[in-house]
Amino acid sequence: MLFLALLAPLLQLAAAAPTLDVAEGSSNELLKRGDGSGIHLVNCDGFGGEGTIVPPSSHVVYCANDSNCNFSPSGDNICTMGVNFWFTWEGHAQACTFSTGAKFSWFIDSNAQSQANFAHVGDGGNQFRAYAGYKDDKHTMFFRGSGQCHSIYYFI
Repeated sequence: MLFLALLAPLLQLAAAAPTLDVAEGSSNELLKRGDGSGIHLVNCDGFGGEGTIVPPSSHVVYCANDSNCNFSPSGDNICTMGVNFWFTWEGHAQACTFSTGAKFSWFIDSNAQSQANFAHVGDGGNQFRAYAGYKDDKHTMFFRGSGQCHSIYYFI
């Protein structure tokens, strides 16, 4: 019952979110439009350098300008979902509240990782707008310590 209560707002967002068909292998630059903001679901690897151990972690990252978002986010623009493990993004309604009080909720299809890069795989939103979710190409967005942080999914 709680799951249905959490899912209902996401289904409303999904109906309002734009859907774009993207051919496999096409550039996601065409998708990065709208008001320019984006949200990324990010996994940071646990690799360290010179004896440093950096645990794996997962984060939700807000980008005011999604076309220029490959740098370490400020404290207000990152919401941590997992420390010492990678969070499972797929398969159920989820949410994260940033330090600003903005809450982002999303749903990623359970089979999203088997889809082509840049395919529409979910929807999300916050109190400001709805977002369409896409599988990203796992490019390195930024570093935490000496570990790389990769964009797994993005919402625009």
